[in-house]
Amino acid sequence: MRSRDVISWSVAQGAVALILAGCGTSEGDGLGRAHLAVGQELASEAEPNGTALQANAISSDTVVRANLVPDGDMDLFSFQAPAGSRVYAAVMTASSTASQDADLDILDQDGTTVLETDVFNGSFGGLSPSIAGTHLATAGTYYARVRVPSATVQVRPYDLHLKVQSGAPTAEIEPNDTTPQALPATGWIAGTHTNASDVDSYSLSLNAGDTLFASLDQDPTRDLTQFAAALAIGPFGSGFDIQVDNQSGPVETPYSDAIFATVKAAGTYRVTVTGSVTAGDYGLSVSVHPAAPSVGCTTYDSANVPRDIVFGAPTTSFIDVPGAPRIGDLNVSVRLSHPMPPDVDVYLVSPAGNTNGLFTDIGSRTYPNLDITIDDEAAFPAGHFTLLNGMMVQPELDYRLHWFDGENGGGRWTLTLRDDTDNSNNLGALSAWSLTICDAPIPALSCSSGDDPSTRLSADFEGGAQGFTHAGTADAWALGAPSAAPIATCNGGTQCWKTNLSGVYNASSNQDLVSPPIDLSGVEGPIQLRWAMKYQLDNASSDHGWVEIREVGGANARRLWEFLDASMTTTVGSSNLVLQESAGWGTHYADISGYAGKRVEVVFHLDSDASVQLAGLAIDDVSVLGCPRSSTGEGGDTGGGSTTGEGGATGSGAGGAGTGGATATSGAVTSGGSTTGEGGATGSGAGGAGTGGATATSGAVTSGGSTTGEGGATGSGAGGAGTGGATAASGAGTSGGSTTGEGGATGSGAGGAGTGTATAGSGAGASPNGDPSASSDETGGCGCRFVGGDEPTWPWPAALALIALGTMRRKRLRSRSS
Repeated sequence: MRSRDVISWSVAQGAVALILAGCGTSEGDGLGRAHLAVGQELASEAEPNGTALQANAISSDTVVRANLVPDGDMDLFSFQAPAGSRVYAAVMTASSTASQDADLDILDQDGTTVLETDVFNGSFGGLSPSIAGTHLATAGTYYARVRVPSATVQVRPYDLHLKVQSGAPTAEIEPNDTTPQALPATGWIAGTHTNASDVDSYSLSLNAGDTLFASLDQDPTRDLTQFAAALAIGPFGSGFDIQVDNQSGPVETPYSDAIFATVKAAGTYRVTVTGSVTAGDYGLSVSVHPAAPSVGCTTYDSANVPRDIVFGAPTTSFIDVPGAPRIGDLNVSVRLSHPMPPDVDVYLVSPAGNTNGLFTDIGSRTYPNLDITIDDEAAFPAGHFTLLNGMMVQPELDYRLHWFDGENGGGRWTLTLRDDTDNSNNLGALSAWSLTICDAPIPALSCSSGDDPSTRLSADFEGGAQGFTHAGTADAWALGAPSAAPIATCNGGTQCWKTNLSGVYNASSNQDLVSPPIDLSGVEGPIQLRWAMKYQLDNASSDHGWVEIREVGGANARRLWEFLDASMTTTVGSSNLVLQESAGWGTHYADISGYAGKRVEVVFHLDSDASVQLAGLAIDDVSVLGCPRSSTGEGGDTGGGSTTGEGGATGSGAGGAGTGGATATSGAVTSGGSTTGEGGATGSGAGGAGTGGATATSGAVTSGGSTTGEGGATGSGAGGAGTGGATAASGAGTSGGSTTGEGGATGSGAGGAGTGTATAGSGAGASPNGDPSASSDETGGCGCRFVGGDEPTWPWPAALALIALGTMRRKRLRSRSS
């Protein structure tokens, strides 16, 4: 298998524009990054997805970026297909920092029967697979399965390209050798090579940032008559194509080829099928994944150019970015010329001091001009082809632009180039470069109730550990001021946690930093966890770092962030300078609304092997925000409390008292009865009693009615009434009725009224201290728990005094963090 550059046989396209400024947004991924894609928009996986029942549903024309982790993992993706359609799929593993060996299966509708499999027909990674033209006989749900060949292999990451073609392909029209045939809207061609020297070319228009996936079926009839061909896309630069041809390596029956490219400039491009050995029939599928829309993105051009590239000294150029954009996506465009491009090593330094590689030793003296945009979401990494002009590519294999995500992008950025070979004739020049930064502010919480978000945890560590603990094998987590590069500061202030403040993490370690218990019983979604992090880790095949949320005790653990990349060091220049790469400080976030009502903890984890140790993880400024639960009764929103006189007030989660009434406990199963006088009181949805009245239990089917006198009793959520009044129950089977007397009325879940006065409320009644009840928790109580789960102490004397004065005031009760 090989990928190679070939010289175009048709007229070169016009000049290629330098800068692409286009970004697109998607929802947060739970890892705290915005994933703003420039190039192709990528679908993602959700683990577990190792069986047909767990398969992730994808569209019939898509690109998925996923990881085969842990060792021996497999991922299943389901897609819909009409009867008689054909599926074209390929896996790009060339950007994997672990193994690049993946296998691909197309499974029938039972999720187990293999319709076609491939292990090495691809050309984008070592032993990457390609399948073209698998026939899907009946309409329904089919599956693509990506797996590793053994239980000790990982692939991190891979891209799965998939396209389902239905109907009938368009026939090839000759001559189309030097004058390309227009590609039909379906992108599906049925072609024939009449001899080994035949060339078939097809043209299409692409926009800047579009990604093209071309898949070539070299045995469309599945009669085992193979057609050996090569597949190319172009032109790039000054009229060159990039080409793949799997005939140079092991091939599987049926033969297929796949090629991908993300274009840097809008224009007319061509896809070419070239015969290499024999003549025969083929099926060609071409699909285009449009560039994501631009949202919140700004391109900054360097004015500090041109700059000579010379041996023996670094060449630097800078860009000053105004303001403080939070990086959701970063792309770098570079244009340079050099007689020997593989001599040039290029890296980027952020305003925060993070130094990260972009590419080293790529290109060829055949193509002295390099003009690329580097983008994590591009089709393949730099270095896969020696032609690098007019393309968008990922950083070279061991580097990631997402190491800058979450960082404050404002300030001076520095691009550094080093010529690593002593050759006086190798004078080059950096003619232009730019940054595209997509600003991704952390979304503010908006509570449907209109309340301000409640803080459930806020830890900046300036005053100490704030309940965080650490433990494990060779545990070196410590709180203080980091002093060893590349992590020598905290995110804010001078105190933060790090796996060894003065150096690298320990060998053969397994260590956790754990937050104190976080009580989410009084909040509802959206609930957001935020944390600041800086890190430098060895290859994820050896060392592991992750952030996890789980219930206290370990249940329901969910991974929020995980390091899956290469070792964060690189060597550049003739002096073999070792760069200590790093990420952060970046602010990460995750939605944890699924844990509402639970007691949770956040775990920051690192484990290592015995070989390479780096700076590790540093954590600062951890917080949890959520929306206070709606102050509702069982049937509505708010309820009216009593005013004066004999009546009592009730509500879901709250109680009130009339004149001479008794107290009520939030969350109690049985509310307090009255003492003397006319009033009744209720607890959480439960009834009190007036003079001679009966008690009632929260949640009861039938509430207690009064006997004689002025008081009343209520059931679950229903208010009591005075003599002669009517009652209404919220959630109860039967509300307690009254007999005779002054009368009161209740609303849905609301409290009763005083003498002769009917009050009704939709929801909760007055709470014992005169406040409307706050949101209820699972026990039916108030739900305004402080962090740690303790209930507040209620000011009974003050509440009763207010009742006696008839001046019960309503005010909002909010949860607070301890």
